Amino acid sequence: MCSEAAKVLLAETWTEDVDPTGWWMSEKLDGVRAYWNGKNFYSRQGNLFHTPDFFKAALPKVPLDGEIWCGRGLFQKCVSIVKKQANKVVPDDYKLLTYLIFDAPTHGGKYEDRVKWLQANIPQDDDKCYATVVGIKKCEGIAQLKQYLADINKAGGEGIMLRKPGSLYEHKRSTTLLKVKTFYDEEALVIGHKPSKSLIGMTGALECELPNGKRFDVGSGLNMDQRRKPPKIGSVITFKFQELSNNGHPRFPTFLRVRTDLSWNDVLEAAKTKKPMSIQQKVIPSAKLSKQHSVLFSVIPSRDANSGKKIVTSDDEDEEAAASSSSSSTKTSDTRPMCKFGAKCYRTNADHLKQFQHPSSTPKPTKTAEPESTTKPPCTFGAKCYRTSSIHLATYSHPAKTDAKEADEEEPLDTRELIEAEEPVSPTTIDSLLVKDKNKGLTFDDDMDDDNDDNQNMITRPKAEWINLENKVKEQSKRLAYLEEMFKTTKRSNSTTDDNQESTKRVKTE
Repeated sequence: MCSEAAKVLLAETWTEDVDPTGWWMSEKLDGVRAYWNGKNFYSRQGNLFHTPDFFKAALPKVPLDGEIWCGRGLFQKCVSIVKKQANKVVPDDYKLLTYLIFDAPTHGGKYEDRVKWLQANIPQDDDKCYATVVGIKKCEGIAQLKQYLADINKAGGEGIMLRKPGSLYEHKRSTTLLKVKTFYDEEALVIGHKPSKSLIGMTGALECELPNGKRFDVGSGLNMDQRRKPPKIGSVITFKFQELSNNGHPRFPTFLRVRTDLSWNDVLEAAKTKKPMSIQQKVIPSAKLSKQHSVLFSVIPSRDANSGKKIVTSDDEDEEAAASSSSSSTKTSDTRPMCKFGAKCYRTNADHLKQFQHPSSTPKPTKTAEPESTTKPPCTFGAKCYRTSSIHLATYSHPAKTDAKEADEEEPLDTRELIEAEEPVSPTTIDSLLVKDKNKGLTFDDDMDDDNDDNQNMITRPKAEWINLENKVKEQSKRLAYLEEMFKTTKRSNSTTDDNQESTKRVKTE
C-alpha cells in the first residue's frame, strides 16, 4: 500500500464561465492512473501494480504522477494488463505500453517549472525508457478549445485537460485543473429499483433499459427526494453519459429528469428514424495490442518488433498539423453564413453549428528557423526526431525541415494530464460537441417538452446570478403591489373628497 497515491491532484469539470485563454491544454488520456513513488507504480487506492523491471528501470527515484497508456480506445485492454496479479503478469505486453507523465508532485515549483524539470530528467530518447512527458499547448480561446475537442473526439480520444498557468500541485481536487469532455443524453425505460447500501429505505440506483434491450444502472444524479420516491417502473427518464463500453453499455450514466411527455413507444418509434448514440455499433479496437495513434501535442514512438528500438511511424506523429490542415480546408470551402456572435458565440447545439460558421482562432505568424550551431552533436533520430523540448533542441542539431507546417508549429512544452475512473457530479451538456450544462441554475417542468431548446437562444448564467435576479424580481413585485394599493387608497380618498364637495355645493345652493 502507498498512502501518497491517494493524494494525487484531481480535476474539476470546465464550464464556459471560465475563460480558457492562457491555460495549458493537453489531451485527456484513457489510460490507468499510476503514481510512481520512486520504486514502484501504485493505483489511486494505493494498490501495487506488478510491472516488469525493464518498464521502470529508466525512471528517476522521485515521485511522478501520470498514466500507463495503451492507445486510444484501448482502456479495457490496458486495465487487463496492468491489474494482473504478480504470477499472471505477461512482461511482453508492457513493451507496447507507455507511462505518460504529466506532473512531479514533490517538486514544489510552479507548473511550468515542473514541466521543464520533467523534460530534463526523463530520458525520452533512451530506448530503455518506457516513459514520456505529455505534450501541452497554450489555449488561445474558446473557439480553439472547441476545435481541438472536436478533433480529439473524431480521433477516438476522450477530451481535453486544462491546467491553470503558474499553479502549484495540490493533493486534492482543485479548480486549477479542469477537464473538458463530450457527453450525450438519451432516454431509457425504468424497469426496476435497486436499494441503497448506505441509505436505509432509499433507492440507490435505477435499473434501466435502452431501445436495443441493453440494461444498465443509473445511480448518479438522483437527489434525496428522488431516492425516497424514485421514478415509477415503466416511466421514461433522460440520462447523460460519456461514451459506450465495448459491450455497448453507457459509461458514467447520470440521471437528468423524468420525461412525462414521452411514452416508451414514442422513444422506440423515434429510434427507428434516428438512431440514438447508445444503439449505434461501436467500433471496437483490434484485440491485438498495438498503437492507436499518438496523443495531442505529443509523439509516442512505437518500437521495432525485433530490436525493441524506438521508431516513429505515421501512426505516432503529432496530429496537430493534420487537424489544423483539416480545419483550414473546411474553412475555405464553407458556404454557411457567419454567426452574428462570431468567436464569442455561446451556442453549442448541433443544429446551430451546422447552420452557421464561426471564426477559428487567429493563426500565429510564421516563425523563421534560425541556423543551428555547427558545434552541436547531431541527433540520432535526424529529421524524424520526435522530441520538442527546448533542452533537447538546444543540445542536439537537426537537419532543416522542408515541411512548411513544421515551421509554423509553436513549440509545445510537454506535460501532465489527468484521467479519473469515476465521473464527477458537475453539469454537462446534451450537445455532442462541448461539456456545458444548459440546465445549470434553472428549474424545469417535467411536463414541458424540451425538444425545442436547440431552436432558442439559450443564455447560461451562474446559479448565484439567477438567484440574485429572482430576488430582484420579488422585490419589484412587492413594490408594484404596494404602489397599486397606494393608488387604490388615493383613488378612494379623492372620490370621498369629491362627494363631500358636491354635497356642500348643494347645501349652499338650497
